[in-house]
Amino acid sequence: MDSILVLRLSSVGDVVLTEPVVAALRESFPGAAIGYAVKAQFRDLVASHPALSRVHLLDTSSSGGMASLVREIRDARYSAVVDLHRNARTARILHAVGIPVRTAYHKRELGDAVRVRLLRRPFRASKLLVQRYLDALVPLGIDAPYTRPRLHVSDRDAEAGQATLTGLGIGSDAYAVLVPGSVWATKRWPGPRFAQLAAGVVHELGLRVVLLGSPGERKLCERIAGTAGSGAVSAAGETTLGQMAAVISRARIYVGNDSGPTHMARALDVPTVALFGPTDPGQFDFEGHALVYRDLPCSACTFYGSRRCRLGHWDCMKTIGRDDVLEAARSLLSSDGGGR
Repeated sequence: MDSILVLRLSSVGDVVLTEPVVAALRESFPGAAIGYAVKAQFRDLVASHPALSRVHLLDTSSSGGMASLVREIRDARYSAVVDLHRNARTARILHAVGIPVRTAYHKRELGDAVRVRLLRRPFRASKLLVQRYLDALVPLGIDAPYTRPRLHVSDRDAEAGQATLTGLGIGSDAYAVLVPGSVWATKRWPGPRFAQLAAGVVHELGLRVVLLGSPGERKLCERIAGTAGSGAVSAAGETTLGQMAAVISRARIYVGNDSGPTHMARALDVPTVALFGPTDPGQFDFEGHALVYRDLPCSACTFYGSRRCRLGHWDCMKTIGRDDVLEAARSLLSSDGGGR
């Protein structure tokens, strides 16, 4: 196999979790050219991976973005492709590029889809998502064991991340990163709880707090920082994904919902406290980290999250208290030798 394309267009957490596939391909085919196709806004998550020969970008802001990506991939003449997205868009890409050997990951069992979407019963993952990705390599003759994802930060992003911290007045102070956002409303722990947690991290754990998020989460993070008082600052909307990774990588501890940055923190080997509610944490590996999850009879009710709780109570997140999360952080810091 002389050239292989990995195809995963989005989103943050999903792209991060494909890293073991890239590593396994490089180990199995040390001389091959390995490319990766992803949406342009997620470039930073893969661009610095030492195993990749090339990154192909889908520019969704351009009407000709798809055609340009198809031409680029076709011209590269890959001998095989691993589709780790497997949706209608990637099917169109594969149909157009004519790569002779194709393999794709198996999203989930049919019974899971029926149970959750039609019968409204809780979802329990039968396998780690990373392992599902790795299983897609079997048709290529690769039986790769599970490994944890790793996220590589470029030197440029590392420098920019340090500049961001300096601009926030953090300097060399020890700090925690809190990310209160998520694309889906039901996956977000209430903002006031995050503010209480931020104050507790400052006054009880003795760490500064840096809040991160997307431009759309800027007001939420600024409100939390303002409510938490001195010691908490926000850089939400002010960093690229690569710069966000750099800031997270230097943190003593990270706290966030089931969201892309949480998977980034785990892939950066930062002690991570993950808050789950409507989605199943059994899809992911949190060994050595801390998981806060109520595991109610109605959880997990969705694969990805939703705009509102279908039962109207949202207990999976509302019943998680500030002290639950603060104690998880305290315990994790203690087991990690007080942070790094």
